[in-house]
Amino acid sequence: MELLELSRKVKRPRIHSSDILPLAFAGLSVGVLVFALSLLWLSVSVSRLANQRPPTLVQQVDGRAFSVRPADYRHREPEVIRQVVSTWAVMTFTWGKLPGEGEKAVDEGVQVAGRDRVSKAAWEASFLLAPDFRDAFLQTLATEVIPEGVFDGQVSAVLIPQHISPPQAIGEGRWQVDLVATRVVFEASNPAGTTLTFNRRLTVRAVEPTGKPLIPDASEYQTIAYRLLESGVQIEAIRPIQPEDVSR
Repeated sequence: MELLELSRKVKRPRIHSSDILPLAFAGLSVGVLVFALSLLWLSVSVSRLANQRPPTLVQQVDGRAFSVRPADYRHREPEVIRQVVSTWAVMTFTWGKLPGEGEKAVDEGVQVAGRDRVSKAAWEASFLLAPDFRDAFLQTLATEVIPEGVFDGQVSAVLIPQHISPPQAIGEGRWQVDLVATRVVFEASNPAGTTLTFNRRLTVRAVEPTGKPLIPDASEYQTIAYRLLESGVQIEAIRPIQPEDVSR
């Protein structure tokens, strides 16, 4: 009974009418803040969506179509760069009639300086070289690398890429790639072939891709250049890999 009487004497807290207005104001303020943050998030999302470039449909002259995603003008996918390096190396350092190729015609080559020649494949691959580097490289290739026996069927060679490093960015639209490969040179005196290491560091850059379709009567020169430059990548420097480069 005493406990019952005591509980009756304890007064329950009541919210005074003067407290309702501050509480309502606090609740309204929280609601407005949440609404403002939601509106800000929605505005940012809509802005990003509005500024995003829509997918582009590309249709080739042969009827094939595919969609592409937007990217920076100088961006090139790593695999595109590595493929360009591999294509250039194989075409440049694979010459002549290789063992087992049957009745393949002898490569007459392309004259580049005086009476010196390079293989036709090496000449084609040279379109992947920067213009200010191409002429000097072809002359060195003709005078110091490709033997004359290639053009009478006595010498042949093949290049085998073993490792092409992921491209390392060294500037805007410029990359560095290491190529580790093996060259095998076949001669009449050594049909089994002589194995040579070929380790090079290449500097490549982004260039304007060939965008316009070829004219119907395009020359061989135009056709080859168009095909090789579709990737939008050119090689601007080549040098041997030094021991200090490997240790990095």
